[in-house]
Parts: sequence; C-alpha cells; structure tokens
Amino acid sequence: MDARKISYIIGGLMTLISTYFFTFHLYFPGVHFYGIGFIMNIPTFFTSGDILDIIMAIVFIMFLLSGIFMLIGLKSRKLAIIGSSLCILGGVYFILVFYMGIFENSQFAFMFLNNELIEGIIPFYIPIGTVSLGPSFVLAGGLLSLFGGINRTGW
Repeated sequence: MDARKISYIIGGLMTLISTYFFTFHLYFPGVHFYGIGFIMNIPTFFTSGDILDIIMAIVFIMFLLSGIFMLIGLKSRKLAIIGSSLCILGGVYFILVFYMGIFENSQFAFMFLNNELIEGIIPFYIPIGTVSLGPSFVLAGGLLSLFGGINRTGW
C-alpha cells in the first residue's frame, strides 16, 4: 500500500472521529456543537420550511459525509479530493465562526448545537488554548487527505 492510500485512510478516519465524537465548540457546560448533534437536529431543518435552512442542511450533510468520501478515495481519487475539500471548508468555517469571530451571529452554526450524549464522555471536549480539538482535527484530516490526493506518484 503506497503512502497516498495511507494518507486517505488516516485523513478519513481522523475526520470521521473528530466530526462525530469531538466538540467543535462548548456553548455552555453540557451543551456542545458537534456532528451527532447535527444529525439529531436534521428533522427540524426540513420541517421548518425555510429554503435557506434546507440548503445549508444539505451542505452540512455533505460535510458530515466527507470522511466517508475520503475513505472511498482509495478507489476513486476524485472523491477523496472532493471529500477533503468539503472537510477543509467545514473546519475553516467552524474556526472562523467560533474562534476568530468573523461571522458574529451565524445562525447556521447552531444547527450543530445539542446536549451531551453521555455526560462528560461524548462528545470529547479538549481545549487547546481557546480552540477546541475538533475543528483542528477536521482541518488536519482534510489537509492530509488532500495532499495525498494531489500527489499522483506517491512519496
């Protein structure tokens, strides 16, 4: 197995684990922004009738599937590049919204807000300074897979 495929596997697994089990941001104790919270909120977006909410829900669903796209990249390089691009955009979005303050009142980030599944365990909240580990891992997994997808010959 060449280094390109290993980077797809590591990047995809890193993205999947950080998307679903790590906190993107701690709203207040016991309430987090994370991927499983978005999945639990999906029915409310489609029943609201607001077209902008529906479009953003579809975009974020694609973000949640980006790790799977990276793992499928073992067979199709194009899907790995698409998945890593979605992952990088999602990671940058969460860093800009929560930690840089670029988008002050982003209503779409609240799509990921939900209570803890298992109190104190899921989602993992590990702060690194002011940034949580979740968006950093999402961004790192996307970059790792993108570098593997761009490199045609292997290392």
